[in-house]
Amino acid sequence: MKLLLTFFYCFTITVASSQNPKAGGVIAGNVLDGQSGKIIASASVIAKSLTDSLQPTIASVTNEDGEFILSQLPIGVYRLNVSAMGYSTFIMDSIHVRAERLDFNLVDLHLTTVGKDLSTVVVYTEKPLFENKDGKITFNAAESALSAGATTTELLKQTPLISVDSDGKILMKGKEVKILIDDKPVEMDARQLQDLLESMPGSMIEKIEVLTTPPPQYANERGGVINIVTKKGKVGKSGRLNANYGTRGQAGITGSYSYRRNKLAINFSSGLTYNRYRGESYSNRKNIYADSVNYFKTTGSNNSDNIRPNSRLAVDFDKDKNNLFSFTALFNSADNDGESVTSYSNINRFEKRYRYSVREIGSSNSSVNPSANLSYTRKWANPGELLRIFASAAFGINLNERNFYQQYLSPDSSRFTGNDSTQQQATDTRNRTYSLRLNYDKPLKDKKTQLNLGGFVTHDFTDNELLSSYLKKPENLMVNNKLLSNDFKFNQGVFAFRAAVRYSFTKSFFINLGVQEEYSTTSFDLVDNPNRFANNYFSTLPFANLTKKWDSGYSLTASYKRSIQRPGIRQLNPSVDYSDPYNTRFGNPFLQPYYSDNLDLAAGYWTKKFNVNISAGYNALQEIYSSIRSLQADGKTITTWQNLSGRKEYEASFFGGLNLGKKLKLNASTAFAYNVYSQFDRKMNRYRNGGSLNSTLNGNYQWNALTSIAGNFTYHKFATPQGSARNNLSMNVGLQRKFFNKNATFGINIVDPFRQQQNNNFIQAPNYNLESFSSSRSTNIIFTAAYNFKKKVKKKKK
Repeated sequence: MKLLLTFFYCFTITVASSQNPKAGGVIAGNVLDGQSGKIIASASVIAKSLTDSLQPTIASVTNEDGEFILSQLPIGVYRLNVSAMGYSTFIMDSIHVRAERLDFNLVDLHLTTVGKDLSTVVVYTEKPLFENKDGKITFNAAESALSAGATTTELLKQTPLISVDSDGKILMKGKEVKILIDDKPVEMDARQLQDLLESMPGSMIEKIEVLTTPPPQYANERGGVINIVTKKGKVGKSGRLNANYGTRGQAGITGSYSYRRNKLAINFSSGLTYNRYRGESYSNRKNIYADSVNYFKTTGSNNSDNIRPNSRLAVDFDKDKNNLFSFTALFNSADNDGESVTSYSNINRFEKRYRYSVREIGSSNSSVNPSANLSYTRKWANPGELLRIFASAAFGINLNERNFYQQYLSPDSSRFTGNDSTQQQATDTRNRTYSLRLNYDKPLKDKKTQLNLGGFVTHDFTDNELLSSYLKKPENLMVNNKLLSNDFKFNQGVFAFRAAVRYSFTKSFFINLGVQEEYSTTSFDLVDNPNRFANNYFSTLPFANLTKKWDSGYSLTASYKRSIQRPGIRQLNPSVDYSDPYNTRFGNPFLQPYYSDNLDLAAGYWTKKFNVNISAGYNALQEIYSSIRSLQADGKTITTWQNLSGRKEYEASFFGGLNLGKKLKLNASTAFAYNVYSQFDRKMNRYRNGGSLNSTLNGNYQWNALTSIAGNFTYHKFATPQGSARNNLSMNVGLQRKFFNKNATFGINIVDPFRQQQNNNFIQAPNYNLESFSSSRSTNIIFTAAYNFKKKVKKKKK
């Protein structure tokens, strides 16, 4: 650790001392037609100092790509004046060039035609690491020194109010969310979505938006909406190459290319990541019987190696200002090889071991996940009238093979008893998802009322074949185990229609009212089983929210919604998982969905120096489902999913940010939810009331124009009906430095330098108590490097 701190200190001093205080500021961007999006070449761009009247103006003209660059700007505050033949003048005020911020990439400046406005005046505001305004929290990931060596999943863990549970599900305030990428809904099953987010490099993410009060088309999503916005590239041609290496064993390389000109934009990226995981675990279970007790203990270790290639192609074409088309194709796959070793000890009431065995598992998993979506946007002359159509398809192939070998030893582990077992489990899962969504907004003539209509159709198909076999002795032949094998097809369809209205009492005081009607169908088709487990049901899901904003920066929102949580293939899958012979796991095809009525009240205050948002809520859940473990008479346990009688949730959350000058910015968030179960469940099933806590602390320090430091700390605790809680504390500190006219970026991230990732679980069931612990070797030093390839801009000064 001393060596690590010494290296970090020397690196920091080196980059700080290499600053050139005489280097001038730079303002760059592109000039486009505000209606057609076409490039405007030969536009005049002039920068005039607002702090030094004697300083001469610096000017340039846009090239054939509409790009300009103004360089060698002295320290000061500038006004930018953009003009072109046939267009109104565009004026941007308050661009503050200073030692810690010399470079300003304005990207796109849109000019309007003469006659509509004599001039357009805007005030430039710098983009902070986190923004909190109008019910939306924005994490500008591209500004963070932690994004270069991270995956999208890791960036989500750094986002306020967001957590990722042990199963890889993305949660907001402890509830599952809807994921969008570039405003397009992602229609995938849980495993495909997890693979996608873990394969997407953080270097391709521009920002992550957290919508706690989403628009009508997603108003009934229980946890809200997360929109992941990718980088689009500048006008013209540009490219970027990223590489990272971590001392834990990870490595990755990603390349991207973008082309933008007039009506067409193309973005392509492709990469490959490698990760190595190592971990340890143990568990202690006390079995409680009518006349005695005994104990069951395990210790284990595991390791795996994972390779994930990924590619993404996005094409945007604006036929004209009213008709826009977008196409995105995604491909990601994963190849994983791992092994684990677990020892099992049976201990009597005198705490003396009477049975001992060791189980080795070798696993190989391969998955391929291509997907595509197409969207069409139609705009009308009436401002705000908009039609959007989304069509998507996702496919997945997952092949998993596991080999089990268990050897039984004497209680003191000194000798082999001669008993062992060899088993094999091969699973072939193929799924496809189709989705069609429509959304139509229309403002009425009174200019206060806006209608929203829409709906969606989604259909999921899964074909799962599980073949289990065991080694038969003395013939030494692998024989099919029909009891633990199955073959089934799963179908789930959802048809929904939505109608909503928004009425504005004033510009800053409005109400949204709406309802969504859904019809869901679910069925299993099991080979050699006549029962199809069909489950069809209608759902009525109303929603409403009332929002008031003040010019002083205050806002207040009260909302209500009814949401539905449908069980997926993971909860319904009847396949038996016996990787742990003392704890059998399987899904429940009879599982029913559950509903939740949610009431929330949120208040916020936003200024340039600090912002704060607090909320309180109450949720009433009916017939919830949860994973329940029960002890059998033979001392083994069974874990499956069950519908419970219900639950009440009391929750509160906080998010706030503080800007300490121009260099240091701090942000913190906390979300707490307390679960209360029914009297029947607490008495008969010994379910326990408990709380879940998710906290993040982020900091960003802009040392100078070329060097920045960022830090992130997170803590999560998840409560379950049986009193189990998972604890996870993580830390990430990053330093980033730019070179070669800011085209090259080098960085170092230090992950969990003081403690490995750890999870503790506690269960108090009617006839047993369980404590389990697991840790993963997460301590890591990640070195990152990136280089931007772009066409050199011709400069002109006067």
